[in-house]
Amino acid sequence: KGGGVPPPHGGFVSYGLADPEDMSLSYWNASIIGPHHTSLVDRLFTLNVYCDENYPDTPPHVSFVSKINMSGVDPRTGEVANMPGWNRDLSIGQCLCYIREQMKRASKLPQPEEGARFDD
Repeated sequence: KGGGVPPPHGGFVSYGLADPEDMSLSYWNASIIGPHHTSLVDRLFTLNVYCDENYPDTPPHVSFVSKINMSGVDPRTGEVANMPGWNRDLSIGQCLCYIREQMKRASKLPQPEEGARFDD
């Protein structure tokens, strides 16, 4: 589903197919640069995105690869809880922008060392 990355997140959120041969458009890699004016500023967070056969009727499955201490993110796996208010008119980009917005609150929490990963 299209939609791109809306302002003010352009340039701070990106995503692309994990495998250019993936004709089902299911597996995506994503990056989020931490929000300005927070302790996460300029940190690069990587995420995995999976769109199952029910997308866009259901939100994509998103997991942080980079460790983050954040409400709604499983502290063991990095899996992000479902997006509230999801509807089929939203996109992967908009989902990632929502996550970046939520990172503002997370910046007030103690955070893992930069570069730490959930698969460590």
